[in-house]
Amino acid sequence: MTRSLFWQLMRKDLREFRRVYPGKFFDTCFLLFTNAIVFGYFMPKLGVSADYGPFIVVGAIASFGLFDIIAHVGELIFDIEGDRTITFKLAMPVPSWVVFAQLAIKWGLNSFLLCAPLFFVGKLLLWDSFDLTSINLFKLLIIFPTASLFFGTFSLWLAGVLKKVINLSRLFLRFINPLFMFGGYFFTWKDSFELAPAIGYAILIDPMIYVMEGMRAACLGQAGYLPFWNCVIVLWGFILILGTHAITSLKKRLDCI
Repeated sequence: MTRSLFWQLMRKDLREFRRVYPGKFFDTCFLLFTNAIVFGYFMPKLGVSADYGPFIVVGAIASFGLFDIIAHVGELIFDIEGDRTITFKLAMPVPSWVVFAQLAIKWGLNSFLLCAPLFFVGKLLLWDSFDLTSINLFKLLIIFPTASLFFGTFSLWLAGVLKKVINLSRLFLRFINPLFMFGGYFFTWKDSFELAPAIGYAILIDPMIYVMEGMRAACLGQAGYLPFWNCVIVLWGFILILGTHAITSLKKRLDCI
C-alpha cells in the first residue's frame, strides 16, 4: 500500500512538472549560456586558463538545483500557512515521513531532470574545450543524483526551519548566497587551502564544496579535487541528518505526532 501510494504521488507530481518543464529548461539553458560564454570566451582574454570554461560549466550544472530551493521552500511554507493541501496527503494510509520524503525526492528528481541535458548544451557552447569523453559516467551517475537529492532534502529542511513566509526574504542572503560563494563555484577546495589552511578547513563545513568537487572529479578528472568517494559519503551524511531533522520538525509543526 505504502509503495503504491508513493508512486502514485510521484506520477502525479511528474505530470505537473512536465507542463512547466519547457519554460524552466529554456530559462536554465539561458543561464548556462551566459556562464559558458563569459567564463569560456571572455575571461580567457583576461588571462584566465582556457580550462576555466568547462570548470564553470560543470559547476553551473551542479549548482543550479541550489537556486530552485527558494521556490521549493516557498511552495511548502505558503501551503502550510494557506490552504494546507499537504494535510490531504498526510491523511492517506501511509506514515507521515513518507509524505515528507516524497517531497524531497520529487524536488531532487525535478532538479536532476532539468539539469541532466545541460551537459550536451554545454558541449554545444564550448565545443572542443569541453570534452564529454573525459566524463566518468559511472561516477557521474552516482554523484549527480546524490547532489540532486541533497538539494531536495535541504529544501525540506529549510521549510522546517523557516516558520513564516516573511522569512523567505532572508533565505537567499543567509543561506543560498553564502553556500554558493564559498562552495567552490569559482575556485577549488585546493585553492582555498593554499590561500590559508584555516580557510580550507572552514569551507569543508559548506556542503556545496562536496557537490562541486564531486561533480568536477567525475567530469574533469580526479586531479586537483577532493576525493570523489569522500564527497559522496559526506553528501549522504548531510542528506540523512538534514532529512531526519526536517521530517521531525515538520511532523511537529503539522501535528503528525
